[in-house]
Amino acid sequence: MSLTEFEVTDALFKLLMDVDARAGLDFSGTGLIVSERPDSLPILPLRPFSDPGDAADVADRLAKISNPAHEHHDGFHVLGPNLHLIHLAQYFSPPIVPSAPIDRSKRFGGRYLAALFGSALPGVLATGVASRDFGIAVFREGREMAYLRGNFVRAAAGRAGAS
Repeated sequence: MSLTEFEVTDALFKLLMDVDARAGLDFSGTGLIVSERPDSLPILPLRPFSDPGDAADVADRLAKISNPAHEHHDGFHVLGPNLHLIHLAQYFSPPIVPSAPIDRSKRFGGRYLAALFGSALPGVLATGVASRDFGIAVFREGREMAYLRGNFVRAAAGRAGAS
């Protein structure tokens, strides 16, 4: 079952929130690409092995690998339209989209811009990023569709409180 464009944006945002909630204190952040045509993406595997295998619980799998000790923590992970994992740890190099609106009041980095620009590629349904300090952002068609500022996870989990 494939999700509609609007459903995939909401589902990706919820997935990123779930990954952040499950990730440990060493959460290095994550970048996700949801694509109908993963073979056409400008990606390159960062590791010799990038097949995720059968991950029944995608949020749990992403939370476990999103720390510096795991070999697949870096880069972007590619998901299909139903949010199943296709590739892990991919270098993602989309072209710059000069017309993409950039909110420079946010303290973003390269992963944010790659997700923003990459969301405008044909076959990409949505992209998203999450990190403790930045927060969570989801993009579609070269625009930021949702954003939640960082440090929002409860202090009871041993992290900073709501900001």
